[in-house]
Amino acid sequence: MKTRRGKIIQVALSASLCLLAILYVFPYVWMVTTSFKTDDELYNNRILPEKPSLIQYERLFEGHQASKKLKLEYKYPEYYRNSLFVTTSSLVLVLTFDALAAFAFAKYQFRGKQILFWLMLITMMLPIYATLIPSFYLFSRILKWVNTYKVLILPGVVDAYGIFLLTQYMKSIPSELLDAARIDGAGPLRIFWRIIVPLSRPALGTLAIFKFLLSWNDYLWPLVMIREESMYTLTIGIAQMQVRQGLVVWGVQMAAAVVATIPVLILVFAMQRQFLRGITAGALKG
Repeated sequence: MKTRRGKIIQVALSASLCLLAILYVFPYVWMVTTSFKTDDELYNNRILPEKPSLIQYERLFEGHQASKKLKLEYKYPEYYRNSLFVTTSSLVLVLTFDALAAFAFAKYQFRGKQILFWLMLITMMLPIYATLIPSFYLFSRILKWVNTYKVLILPGVVDAYGIFLLTQYMKSIPSELLDAARIDGAGPLRIFWRIIVPLSRPALGTLAIFKFLLSWNDYLWPLVMIREESMYTLTIGIAQMQVRQGLVVWGVQMAAAVVATIPVLILVFAMQRQFLRGITAGALKG
């Protein structure tokens, strides 16, 4: 009886997970298939296009005539460059500074260490909306950073979550390795780059995926701080791809969304081994 009941529960659980997976995947399937549809097929009930076409991608990069008096042109390559530059710069700086801070918290003793660490953790509990107005005042009125790359990159360089994640991982690295390196004459920076960083690659890979997605998909902060279209990131640019009368050009927007997911897919596939190792190691140590 128990075996039969266990099988029923397992089948029900598997069916529920499959249904949940379908619900998650369906919007992405709809996005991709819609990007290959012609205008006549956009509003029918078919999921797959009858005759796949690249017309929406051509319009995305070359523009198109929406009506006799209105021609739509999109600065999508410019949005793409801005997002790539901002996200890449943010990622490099975040990994560097978070790893250095985590190294200090994990392997060094200094006065006020625990207080500083707990104060940093408290900042993780503050929602972004609680600091949005003070941050806007600081960067717009005092620093005058509106419509600059600095305002998109530097505010997120020091990240409490990243420091916490890397600190917990670096604590598991044997201190004997560091002591042996010191005996051989290695200084703190050499120990950091030659020992800590290579051994922390799983955690760094996990953090890289999280921070890349966060920066790549960021919408609220660029919306608040950017006014010039030449500085738009992908999230703002795609949202602005609509006719002034309020008619959304669905085909072009879906094509833009598909192209925007390419760097994310490349990063996830390239870092999935490090990501899984980081998650597994964290689970085993926890």
